[in-house]
Parts: sequence; C-alpha cells; structure tokens
Amino acid sequence: MAKLDEDVQKDIKQLVKDISEHPDHWQAYVDLVNVLTVINSLVEAEDLALKSLSIFKNNEAAQQELLYATGNVYYTAADYSRATSFFNKITDAKLKHDATMMQAQSFYAQNKFKQGLAFALTAVQQDNADLNAQILLGNIWLSLGDSKAARDAFDSALIINSDDYSANLGRGVVAMALNEQDNQWLQIAKKIDPKQYQADASRLDDLIQVMLGSTNNERNTD
Repeated sequence: MAKLDEDVQKDIKQLVKDISEHPDHWQAYVDLVNVLTVINSLVEAEDLALKSLSIFKNNEAAQQELLYATGNVYYTAADYSRATSFFNKITDAKLKHDATMMQAQSFYAQNKFKQGLAFALTAVQQDNADLNAQILLGNIWLSLGDSKAARDAFDSALIINSDDYSANLGRGVVAMALNEQDNQWLQIAKKIDPKQYQADASRLDDLIQVMLGSTNNERNTD
C-alpha cells in the first residue's frame, strides 16, 4: 500500500509538472482529475475538473473527456443527479457507451429503476457483448419485478463469461424468484468467490425482496 501511495504521489507530481510546463496539454488535466478521483480527493478533483472545463471550453475533444471525468467525480461522491447532468452532455462516440453505463448505474444507485432501465437497454444495444451492461440490465429488471427479463439478461451475461460471479449470483437469484428446481448458479457463484458469497448468502432473502421492487422509491418516482 505504501508503494502504491508513493506511485500515486509520483504520478500527481508528474502531472502537475506537465500542466505547469504545458498548460495547453488538456490530457494531463483529465488524467489528474481521474487520479484525484481514484484516491478520493474529491474536492480537489471537482475544483480542477470545473476549472479545466472552463479553460478548454473551445476544445471539443477536451470538453468531452473532461465532461466524463467530471461526471465520474460526482458519481464517486454519490451526487448522482449532478453526475448525470455531465454524462448527458457527452456526444463523443468512443465515450458514449461508457457515459450511458454510468447514467444507468447512477439511476440504479438511486433506486430510480425505470430511468435506469432506459439507459441500461441503450447500453446493451450499443454493445451487447458488454458483460457489465448485461448484469446491470439483469439487476434492474429484477428491481422492477420482471424476473423473466432478468433471466434473459443474466443468461446473456453468462454466455459472455460463464465464470463471472455477479452473473451467476444474479441468475441464481432469478432461479429462486421463479422457484426453479435446478439452481446450479448459486453453487457456481459460491465456488468462484466463497468470501463474497458468504457475505451475500446471509442476505439473499432481503436481496430478492429489494430486487423484486419491494422498495417504494421506484413506485413513487415515474
């Protein structure tokens, strides 16, 4: 951990030096915002991100990267509404899928499942081989109480990677929700990550209730 901290400090010093010597090098600003976000220096990351957006307001490529980096700052800070406002502005084709995923995750984290579903479906349409997109879609469908649609999403995820813990756990939860007799997926998940499974197994019943839309947040938010 100490070595990691040393490496991070070196990266920060190098990026600060790069910005000082080459103030028009926008990628260094993006990289520094990202590093500050990763180490949870969110106040500093936010300040730099907003200043950078102003500095490079006439550079479209810089704007797109900085919008994404800024959205990540607010997402990390659990300010999902503000994060979404930045992700919404992204039009760059290379960043669009990632931004769509972040928007879906932001709504999912707020229990705004219907809004999250729209973005998750779009993310899967953009790249149906994205494992995380299929898993997120499955979780959102479960949260909306549609176990069969969730089953399809988790089955798609398992086609992409049959050894993924979250895909197997999600499919196992679907099997429980649908009262399927043969539920191999929970056992597979247990073998993949016994420690995480132990943590999840103690709350599987609660997990099913939450995923099946037992919360009132979504019902009150259309």
